[in-house]
Amino acid sequence: MTNLRERLTSTDLSPTPSERKVIRALLDNYPRSGLGPMAKLAEHAGVSDPTIVRLVKKLGFSGYAEMQDVLLSEMDHRLRSPVTLLQPKAHGAQDDAWNSYLDDSCRALRDTLALTQPEDVRVLVDLILDTRHSLYCFGGRLSSFLAHYLVSHLRLLRPGCHALEDNAQLPDRLFDLQRQDVVLLFDYRRYQTQALRVANAAKARGARVVLFTDIYASPLREVADLVISAPVESISAFDTLVPALAQVEALIATLTLRSADLEDRLEGIDTLRASFAAHLLEEKQ
Repeated sequence: MTNLRERLTSTDLSPTPSERKVIRALLDNYPRSGLGPMAKLAEHAGVSDPTIVRLVKKLGFSGYAEMQDVLLSEMDHRLRSPVTLLQPKAHGAQDDAWNSYLDDSCRALRDTLALTQPEDVRVLVDLILDTRHSLYCFGGRLSSFLAHYLVSHLRLLRPGCHALEDNAQLPDRLFDLQRQDVVLLFDYRRYQTQALRVANAAKARGARVVLFTDIYASPLREVADLVISAPVESISAFDTLVPALAQVEALIATLTLRSADLEDRLEGIDTLRASFAAHLLEEKQ
């Protein structure tokens, strides 16, 4: 029998949008999120208690208490696993910080995969590929490179993609947002006040907000229409954005496969680039 985490991310589950919020809350801090009172989980997910009850039934449990029993059983099994018991010793025995960090990054990527809801990916891809609406990307102090990296690729895939810069022109750009435009926001702990201002301004203009963040209680979660989570813990003194970058590249790969007439678009862009890069002296020869 598959474990509960696998059942939560199964494509056979077909959760409603409200149920996906509960799944996201459960996966973000699995299994701890599901071990507390149902009311606390409902508050964290931003849904009502009946929504959780419906999801629990859909997962095949008679009630919330039975689901918690399964979570406790899984946690107990994991704590008793020889692999889990050996992990701290393995890290402590390694003197090579370089290799240790790369090994820990592999662990973080596996955790990221476990957080993924297929329906969230589908919704995200559909939002981005809808060329009727413009796309805007914004990042925090340390995550702005993710926003710029993504928008650079999005401009190759479709028109109407913009980078929001944290400068004096930011309010002017936000004023141009139209209803149903999409703002892709990157913000990880420690959360940026400016990112929250951008999210609130976007919602006030009727735009939709997709938040790329960590698994913790970002204040932007309350205003986001869709949340894509990634772990940030590492064995370094600093948080890691390796999983977040992997999510961005996975998104680009998915969009590339889904983009219609991409070859013609790229050929046209390359032709224009070549004409702008041409040397005047060579043209006269």
